Amino acid sequence: MTIRKSIWLGRAPETSFKLFCDDIGEWWPRGFAEGSKLFLDRRVGGRLFERRPDGSQYEIGRVTAYEPPSIVAFTWRAPSWEVATQVEIRFSSEREGTRIDLEHSGWERDAQVGEYRNNYEAGWETILGHYEAALGATA
Repeated sequence: MTIRKSIWLGRAPETSFKLFCDDIGEWWPRGFAEGSKLFLDRRVGGRLFERRPDGSQYEIGRVTAYEPPSIVAFTWRAPSWEVATQVEIRFSSEREGTRIDLEHSGWERDAQVGEYRNNYEAGWETILGHYEAALGATA
C-alpha cells in the first residue's frame, strides 16, 4: 500500500535537498487552509506545520530523519485523521543530477486513513511537480 514516486532533476543533491527542506514554504502549494504556508523545522523531532493567515498553526507531523543532503522523513497526519502515516524522501546522486525517491507508507494503520491513499497518489504527483518547477526556476 506504499505510495512510491521518483523524479530526476539536473541539479546536485545538495541543491535539491536544500530547496526541498529550506524553501518548502515557497514552492509547496497552499495547504489545508486557504492562504496557509508550510514550514519544516530542519532537525529530527522538528515540526512539519502549516501556518495560517490568522497566525494559527496545524502540525502535520514530526521530522523522523534529517540527513542533508540525502534523506528527510516525517510523519504525516491530515486534520481529520486519528493516526499518522510516514513520508520519506531520498536524494541520490545520479547521472550528474539527483534522483528523488519518495515513499509514503502507513496507510494500513487505519481504515479511514487508507481511504485517502488514492488521493495522495495523485497529490504527490502535484507536489513533486511544484517542487520540480521551483527547482527549474532557480537555475
